[in-house]
Amino acid sequence: MTLVIPGVLIALASLAPAAYLLLRAGFSFSLLRDELAVPSTMPLIVNTVKLVVAVGIGSVILGLGAAVLIARTTLPLPRLWTVLLTLPLGVPTFVGSYAWVAFSYRYFPESDLIFGLGGSTAILTLTLFPYIFLPTLTALRRLDPAQEEAARALGHGPLRAFARVTLPQLRPAIATGLLIISLHLLAEFGAVQMLNYETLTTAIVQRTTVLGMPESARALAVVLALGALLLLGVDRLLRGRRTPVRTGVGTPRPPMKWRLGASTPLWLALCAAIVVAALAVPLWITASGILDHLTGGGDDIDWPELWQSLANTAQWSAAAAVIATVCALPVALLAVRHPGTVSSLVERSTWVAHALPGVIMALSLVYISVHWLYPLYQTPSLLVIGYVVMFLPLAVGSQQVGIAQASVQLDEMSRALGKGPVQTFSRITLPLSLPAIGTGALLVGLDAGKELTTTLLMRPTGEHTLATALWATTEGEVLDFTTASPYGLALLLIGAVPAVLLARSTLRN
Repeated sequence: MTLVIPGVLIALASLAPAAYLLLRAGFSFSLLRDELAVPSTMPLIVNTVKLVVAVGIGSVILGLGAAVLIARTTLPLPRLWTVLLTLPLGVPTFVGSYAWVAFSYRYFPESDLIFGLGGSTAILTLTLFPYIFLPTLTALRRLDPAQEEAARALGHGPLRAFARVTLPQLRPAIATGLLIISLHLLAEFGAVQMLNYETLTTAIVQRTTVLGMPESARALAVVLALGALLLLGVDRLLRGRRTPVRTGVGTPRPPMKWRLGASTPLWLALCAAIVVAALAVPLWITASGILDHLTGGGDDIDWPELWQSLANTAQWSAAAAVIATVCALPVALLAVRHPGTVSSLVERSTWVAHALPGVIMALSLVYISVHWLYPLYQTPSLLVIGYVVMFLPLAVGSQQVGIAQASVQLDEMSRALGKGPVQTFSRITLPLSLPAIGTGALLVGLDAGKELTTTLLMRPTGEHTLATALWATTEGEVLDFTTASPYGLALLLIGAVPAVLLARSTLRN
């Protein structure tokens, strides 16, 4: 009961934006039915599904492939590649899209290759695949190779043994990353807008901010919320039953590496190509813009605005990370230590808001603040609350992994020695799960610092983050990236800090 009450309260707060869609005046299920009957709605749904499926497949291929390559082969410099392949997490999706579109306009002005589904899939995959790469790499390094070697001894080849023994044990890690990516894609606006690919979210934003059709926008957002529920169900199926990763005592020894031999240069070139596409192009375009500034080819950099935007980004994202970490603890503890229907519903509820477009999140929180929490209206506090609701699942998912690895037998021994639940948590569970808790906090801070749509609508008047300042310099256009380049470079640099920390955490684990 100690965990149920705060867990349920946090779940209800997470569901508030979804409740806004259904309970706000002007919405009805007849309106939803009429909206689904509009000829333009089904193509939007199909486009969204295509994007989620394509990027999901691409991210699994890149993330799983890179993790196996680093953890199970003789690839040279594995620690360096771990860091380099994690850094794309620090590239906001809309900044990556900006950079690629600017690159295309500058060097291939007649080409439209990067636009539409193909370009959106490639660019978003390059930015999002680390969400699968990192947990899969961590899981691979913690597996005891004895089970796979036993399969080899029974006559299975290396690939078949990996597929039948190791791959099922990686399903939870892959499923978690895939769920984060899929829900992110449902809510993605900036990148697909730049790449001229219409989805449900771009239609929702357009109908809310341009066409003045809020009821229609909310009806489409309900479709997105239903899509999120469907993805949560698919995630549960992908995870399957829990598979024990190891039995016995002691420390698992390192696995035998697969020798790459003469194909080593090919795999190195492949890794380098991924890093160049994900990092070098955004860095080159932003550096070119800075060089234009220095050589007099653009307007002077507004340093006070840049520093203030940087300070706002750091302060608000750090506050969101701390609050989300605290809020996630009862949810994660309830889900891991007390599994059941209630705990499952509480944990699943926190994921729904992650799939809602930023404009719906902003409108729901503005509505709630104006009617019941007016002192918070147009304050940084309300924006931080929005970040917490949106990115709470990242903290919950990471904490679940850490708490699950803290043996419940240790908790039972502590309680048998007369320690209460608070002492047991603070002295046993918390220290053992602290690395995972820190990873979740870094993920929340990283995503909050990159968030665009909600921040555009909810930031205090006259204030900017790096993301909104970049967007304001071009008003969604990319014909001149020079003015936006200082903010883009600052975003890349500030995003690289938590990305490197995540990579170091993975290497330590």
